[in-house]
Amino acid sequence: MDELLVTNNLTKKYKHQTAVNNVSINVRRGEIYGLVGKNGAGKTTLLKMIGGLVSPTNGDISFMGYSGKERRKVLSRIGILIEAPSLYSGMTAYDNLKLKCICTGVNKEGYIENLLKTVGLGEVGKKKVSQFSLGMKQRLGIAMALVGEPDLLLLDEPINGLDPQGIVEIRNTLLDLNKRKDITIIISSHILEELSKIATNFGFINNGELVKELSHSELDVACNEHIELKLPAPNKALPILDRLGFTRYRVVNDGTIHIFERLEDSGKIAMELAQNNIEIISISVASKAFENYFLEMIGGAQNV
Repeated sequence: MDELLVTNNLTKKYKHQTAVNNVSINVRRGEIYGLVGKNGAGKTTLLKMIGGLVSPTNGDISFMGYSGKERRKVLSRIGILIEAPSLYSGMTAYDNLKLKCICTGVNKEGYIENLLKTVGLGEVGKKKVSQFSLGMKQRLGIAMALVGEPDLLLLDEPINGLDPQGIVEIRNTLLDLNKRKDITIIISSHILEELSKIATNFGFINNGELVKELSHSELDVACNEHIELKLPAPNKALPILDRLGFTRYRVVNDGTIHIFERLEDSGKIAMELAQNNIEIISISVASKAFENYFLEMIGGAQNV
C-alpha cells in the first residue's frame, strides 16, 4: 500500500490555546485509520485541517503527493463528515443527495440510487429526512460525503449517540466501503472498543499531541490475554521457549516476554527456566481491556 496522506508536525493555535501540536501521521491507501482520543483532545481540529476546512498554524500536509498550495487541486478527492451531517429535514434523502450532486457537478444516471444502496438506504430514498432515525441520518451523511467518489473519507465521531443497531449498521457500511470501493477512511472516536472492530491502524491523541501510533495486530498484542514473563536477561529464555514448542511470543522493551499460547503452561515454563538457572523476576497471566489501554494512553479517565 502506498502513502495517501502524510502530516508533518501539524499544529493549530487559537490565540492562547494550542488545539493540535506537532502531529505527524502516515495513512496508507486502503487503511482504516482510527483516531482515538477523549472529547476535546484535538481530533476534530486535526480532521478539519486534513480536509482543508481549517488552515494549520505550522506544519505541512501531503495528500496524494500534493502539499502546500498545490494540495487544493486534490481536496475534492476528500469526503468529509464532521460533527452532524448537514441535511434538509423537509426534503427526501434522494433530494438531499441530488442537491449535493448539483453543487459538485455530478450528473450520472442512477448515481444517487447507487449511493443510497451503498449506505443501506436504497428502500427509503423517497422518505423525508425528518422521518429518519439518527443512524439513518448518519448513513445519509456518509452518502453525502461519498458524492464525487473520494479517495479519502474523514468521519468525526460517526457513532456518537447511536443505539447498538445503529452502530452495527455504520460499522458494516464502512467495512463495505473500504473493501468494495477501496476507500481509505480516517475515523475519530473516544470508543476504542468499537474502533477496534473496524480500524487497521490507530493513532492516540491527547491534549492535541499524538501519543502513540500502532497497528491492529500491535493493539491485539498489547491487550490480549497472555503469559507475562519478566527476566533480567530475556534472551536467555528464548531457546527454552523454543524447545518447549512455543512459537507465539514477543520480547518487549522492558525485558518482558509476552507469550500468547498455552496459558496453562506458565508453571511448566517457570520450572524449566529454574532448572536451567535462568533468573525470573515474575511470571503471570495478564490481559488488558481495550478501554483500559485507551485510558493508559491518554493518562486518565476524565471526560471520556
